[in-house]
Amino acid sequence: MLEIKLKKYDSLSQSAIILKFPASEPDLQKAMNEIGVGITIEKQCMVDAVRNDDGGLQALVGTVVNVDEIQYLAKRMDSFDKIELKTFYAVARQEKLAAVKDLINLTFNLQCYSLISDFADVSAIGKRYELDRRSAMTVEEMRTMDFAAIGKDLLDSNKGIVTPYGVLYSTGNTPEQVYNGEQFPEYYWRGDEMATVILESGDYQSGIKYEYLYLPCYEVEVEKALNRLGVKSLHSCATHLICEDMSEQLYEFFTEEFPLSENLYTLNKLAKSYAGFDESSRNTFHDIVDMIHPKTPEDVILLADNFHEFTVVPGLRTPEEYGRYMIIKSGNYTFDESLEEFIDFKKYGEQRIQKEKGVFTDYGYIAYNGFSPAVETLLERNNSRNMEMGGMNL
Repeated sequence: MLEIKLKKYDSLSQSAIILKFPASEPDLQKAMNEIGVGITIEKQCMVDAVRNDDGGLQALVGTVVNVDEIQYLAKRMDSFDKIELKTFYAVARQEKLAAVKDLINLTFNLQCYSLISDFADVSAIGKRYELDRRSAMTVEEMRTMDFAAIGKDLLDSNKGIVTPYGVLYSTGNTPEQVYNGEQFPEYYWRGDEMATVILESGDYQSGIKYEYLYLPCYEVEVEKALNRLGVKSLHSCATHLICEDMSEQLYEFFTEEFPLSENLYTLNKLAKSYAGFDESSRNTFHDIVDMIHPKTPEDVILLADNFHEFTVVPGLRTPEEYGRYMIIKSGNYTFDESLEEFIDFKKYGEQRIQKEKGVFTDYGYIAYNGFSPAVETLLERNNSRNMEMGGMNL
């Protein structure tokens, strides 16, 4: 984690703020608003001090930066292991990188360098170098490659550069400029993202620009993404949704039936609900959506918010099947097979259906156990169209 002391560059007499990066987006924006920076792609913050970085980024002190670039850089660094972090610091120090754009690009190009800090085992040196150069190796390559010879050749080359972190060698890989200084490259930092929305702006003549939103996200992140694209609203962008955990019906709902540009914030609410679902809950929620056939994005959110108040059993068609399911398969009762012929499963199922106000659909059995008038209205609307209940209407 980086701890950076910042001031607004044209108000250096103003008190400085100290931020730990990566920061939460609301905390970051609150701090920027306090010093009069707001949301901007401009470099408006002077770095007064850098702490907790092992001395590797002291070149930033005295430079003017954009805090969102610092935030992205810190997220990239947060994913490094100890060797990657030391290599990053060694290269940054050796090449005197003081621009955050260059530091971000360095995070995508560590395969161009190998840092050796332990010279006791020449074979280990060769192995470390080859892993850095190739990023990955097959089991067969690991078994047959002469790492000792590679390590010896590397040491004999005298091409290493001594740094405070170890001796730095070039791997010969060509560095790429992944970050253009305007739009942030795709990067999954949290690892628990429920969906990704790609915002696309521009054309092939002027150049196509992309920004990425990782849902659920804060609304300020949407505003910042639009700002980096140079547009004022989502309607100025083409939008693309990536969500492997979403059912096909819901995916089409938010990509074909309703414009994503008009319903992004609704989808973001749904992503927040998804974040609280395990796989079983997510599948059950999809069952509810398939059974009820919501008509608007707001209906979907209503179902997600009240998900835990539903009972869903796919595949059932009759009260007898439901009674049999509840007594034998639900786990709510201890069942003695010798008593099966004496149990009236149909009557028990009918009683439960009447009590639960349950409904049979083409998909299965569903019952709402809550008290939300909005949900009941939604169920009544759909029941009047395509639901048949066991002996009664909602």
